[in-house]
Amino acid sequence: MAKTKHIADNYKPKTCIYKRREWRGFKDTFYDFFQWLKLWGILAGWLLAHPIQNIKALFRYRWMYTYLTVVSFFDRLMSQMKGAALRAARNNMNTLAKIVTKHLTILFSADEHLHPHSKKAKEKSEHIILIDELLPGIFCAGFKGYNTILYQVAPVYLPSLINQHTPVHYISQTESYGLPADVCPLPSYEAGVAIEDDFCKVGKCFISCNMPCDGSIMTSAVQDRRHGLPTMPLNVPLRWKREEVMDYAVKEYKSVIKFIEDQTGAIFDYDELRKACEIWNEQTRMKMEKWELNKTDIPPHTGSTSWLYRIFEYQFACGNAQALKNDKKVNAILRKQVAKGIFPKTVKHRAIIWNTPCNNYANFNEWLLDCWGIDSVCEMIDFQGSEIIDTSTPETMLYGIAKMAQGATMRVHTKGGYEVILDDLWVKMEEFNADMVIMFEQISCKGVAAISGLFEEQAMKRGVKFVWVKQDLMDPTSISRRDMRDDINKFMKTVMREEPLDESLVDFDDSECW
Repeated sequence: MAKTKHIADNYKPKTCIYKRREWRGFKDTFYDFFQWLKLWGILAGWLLAHPIQNIKALFRYRWMYTYLTVVSFFDRLMSQMKGAALRAARNNMNTLAKIVTKHLTILFSADEHLHPHSKKAKEKSEHIILIDELLPGIFCAGFKGYNTILYQVAPVYLPSLINQHTPVHYISQTESYGLPADVCPLPSYEAGVAIEDDFCKVGKCFISCNMPCDGSIMTSAVQDRRHGLPTMPLNVPLRWKREEVMDYAVKEYKSVIKFIEDQTGAIFDYDELRKACEIWNEQTRMKMEKWELNKTDIPPHTGSTSWLYRIFEYQFACGNAQALKNDKKVNAILRKQVAKGIFPKTVKHRAIIWNTPCNNYANFNEWLLDCWGIDSVCEMIDFQGSEIIDTSTPETMLYGIAKMAQGATMRVHTKGGYEVILDDLWVKMEEFNADMVIMFEQISCKGVAAISGLFEEQAMKRGVKFVWVKQDLMDPTSISRRDMRDDINKFMKTVMREEPLDESLVDFDDSECW
């Protein structure tokens, strides 16, 4: 297959925004354009369904302007994709758009900031249970007639992915408030949104948690001062690989269910929970099949949209029938291409990408493939909630959900003992037949940094090609996207002695890019 050349020539100056749509051959270009129009239709339908409410939200919340750039964000995630990869990515992300816009409608329709003194909004708010964004919302499925809102997803997590500049203002507000500047940008961003009073004012009660780290625990106090709701922390065991912690973990969930029952007056319905768990089990089986397909010589579903969709599905759409329908469609597409032996991309290396990825450079995977031919066949962040839940009894369901929470986004490998992040890396390398490791060095995270020497030592013993890439999760002012690319460029040129597939992508300015 011919090398791609001069992709960056299609970028507008200082951005990754295309001057014109990519040409991928007639069939793939037509499909991509159709799905692009479909995305616009989803967004337009959402806006026009409640135009006044949505426009008020745009002017009320600073983070809302980020969603105006979502179409460009999706385009960056699909850079140079063809065949099954393109189809899987577009279907995944358009499904995400459908579910997120529905979520925003529920959120805004009950928001006291947008509807002051509205009895209708107040009634809707009384039927919303708020939970921390790192908790899978599936356990609230037992409260039929109540909506579960992951409190920080709309103002924090999604905007940090879509637009690299959005977190900067809120992080600055946190530091101006007097909180430490060296804390992880995630809790700092969350605290900044609370300080600015930029969380929607909704909900009957709030379930916080101790994930993923001490910074997030501390920011819960700042958020609690703003929303002022009855709050209960759900404590998730750190040493989650140990069976002896499970009695405690299940009791925590029982306590939270009792707390929500007391606040809402609703009775928890285990039959409804079982329905959601069975859907989630099918979603997990679909993901397991994707992993198996990526272990083949022609991995069809790699790159950013793979891990982004799984995070979204785990936290936001677990037990969601619409998401499962999309999974089945996507898996059929991927299965068909692998069976035919079609592989429309140039791959020189199969890489494991380890540690937490950088939110403000979500399309880093696509740059790796387009510039250096490095295909991210396995991503650490992809493996949250990967155990099947036993739905035979209420007790086994709570056990499975407790286990699911312990394997949360980021936390599944960064907590639980060094073996879950260190030993499992080498297991995944063998399973996915990878020949190199790209290790994110999140400079504000103290946990993984403590064992960085062990990674290097074991990689050297195994003869593994191992490269560190510095990043700061949600803060592009400390480490830019260009800095991250430079770490790879230096490694590939000096250690690997290789030439890029596309010289134009080696160094370019995207500082003004969304």
